[in-house]
Amino acid sequence: MTQMNSKIMSNHKQSFIFMISGFLVTTSLLLTSTTFAQTDPNGTWLDQEENWNKPNNSIPKAPIETATNFEACQHTIRPAVLPEDKLVQAAGWTLTDAAQIYGSTTMITGMTDADGMCRPMNFQVFVFTNGQFSGTLSPIPMTSRTDGSVFKVDLYREGMIDASFNRYLPTDAQCCASCESRIFYQVNTDTDTPFLVPQLPADTYDRSSS
Repeated sequence: MTQMNSKIMSNHKQSFIFMISGFLVTTSLLLTSTTFAQTDPNGTWLDQEENWNKPNNSIPKAPIETATNFEACQHTIRPAVLPEDKLVQAAGWTLTDAAQIYGSTTMITGMTDADGMCRPMNFQVFVFTNGQFSGTLSPIPMTSRTDGSVFKVDLYREGMIDASFNRYLPTDAQCCASCESRIFYQVNTDTDTPFLVPQLPADTYDRSSS
């Protein structure tokens, strides 16, 4: 009887160990698969209608953080040359990408860090009219390869901008957003202080259907 009980307990113990092992394997696979997925989207502002740009807004200050990859990404950083560059830099941003200028309109990009491939992190695109700050393309700083990050900007006429943004689903791999949103902006010059107006909500497309 004692031997039978010991055998039953041994079998139960083996089953328990097998179940635990299976659970650990399953958990490991789940963790591995979700490591590459987007879980914290921040592009919901693209689906709303509120304009964050107001007349007489100040240039937003850069988020306070310690840059970790700038030393390896010096080739993506540019010096301040334009007066608008210096205004963005004075607000704590590090300049990146080329400035775009069309007539009285100037666009400047600033970031606070870069990822391992030197893509900008916590970055913003600033718009100026005749040297005066008019607004930003996003109400919050953006990070490359996350929901709501701009990947294409075209200052195609004076005071008019066409911008496209990545839109991630929670199941999307970080490399590949399944959708994109497009916004046209126009600088409103009907007030004493020009300010940038996005045509919201954005038009959003499924990339697989295009």
